[in-house]
Amino acid sequence: MAPLVTPISQPFLGGSQAMVADLAIGMAQRGHQVTLFAREGSSVPGIHIEPVTVPEHVTPSSFADPGKEQSLDPGFMAQANVFLELYLQLRQRAGEFDLIHAHAFDWPSFACSTLITTIPVLHTVHLPAISPEINSVLSVLERQQHPVNLLTVSQACARDYADYCTFDHVIYNGLDIEAVPFSDRVAPDAPLLFAGRITPEKGVEQAIEIAEIAERRLIVAGGIYDRRYHEERILPRIARKPEQFTYVGQLDHITLWKLMSEVQGLLFPIAWDEPFGLTPVEAMAAGTPVIAFQRGAMPEIIRDGQTGFLIPSGDCVRAARAVQRLWALSREGCRAHVKAKFSLQHMLDAHEAVYQRLIR
Repeated sequence: MAPLVTPISQPFLGGSQAMVADLAIGMAQRGHQVTLFAREGSSVPGIHIEPVTVPEHVTPSSFADPGKEQSLDPGFMAQANVFLELYLQLRQRAGEFDLIHAHAFDWPSFACSTLITTIPVLHTVHLPAISPEINSVLSVLERQQHPVNLLTVSQACARDYADYCTFDHVIYNGLDIEAVPFSDRVAPDAPLLFAGRITPEKGVEQAIEIAEIAERRLIVAGGIYDRRYHEERILPRIARKPEQFTYVGQLDHITLWKLMSEVQGLLFPIAWDEPFGLTPVEAMAAGTPVIAFQRGAMPEIIRDGQTGFLIPSGDCVRAARAVQRLWALSREGCRAHVKAKFSLQHMLDAHEAVYQRLIR
């Protein structure tokens, strides 16, 4: 079951959507029968998709305001009804499946999954503990010792939920490294890159500030998740210096990976506790080192001084100074790090092992 916030298709909104597609394709290629329940409009090559209708007024969560009461949102009950209907359908069809693997970050997905009693349900949590509703549901299930199986994508994310629940498994997201173009050198004046959804927690403004201080060109790539933020905070800054800043929109994987191989560094100045960070992994696979704020899973993803630099959170001046040291890092070392720690095959192996244990 995919996240229902957007269709699962290229170009992906974020790392969780890309991971779900790669997981489904990888499991099918290993001989498993895979059915993907995903929002209408989804398309994953070689995968049978059962479309889920989601009302238009059900909008994405605001990560910039995690304490916001979702119950005040007019789409709150509509969202709950979508998951209730889906899990009731899955309960009726439980004989068709060996296991349900849910990736939705919505409290009704966790609550309604308790309706399934005859086959295992596995939830992967792709986001930190920013939703009071989800934290509350997970806490209740933990106290009642309900057999909900929980998986997350980093040790940092698992620690973030320590007050609410215990995770059964941690599996890093994986990447098909051979599909990512690699460059062992770039021009001395090659630009920097920010890649990610255009929303406050991803640190778009901080990336622009770092590039300004470092006096370097910056390419901004990503889908507009928070339109008001984009129009009020990002577009004006880019428009003031078009010779330095370029916004290229949301790119498909192949185009983005090629761009990553051509820049000197990726800026990842996150303003939240990043649960994993597939974008830095993609950049390193292309040979490009990463400058990131030291939050969330970044210490698990980046080798400080080898595949990038970890900077104290919010310190744009120090991050700008690190730009001058990017040339000294081995681009071959960046790719080798990804191959050793974040390969798609490692991710598939780990998931297959978890599936086998749960099905038994």
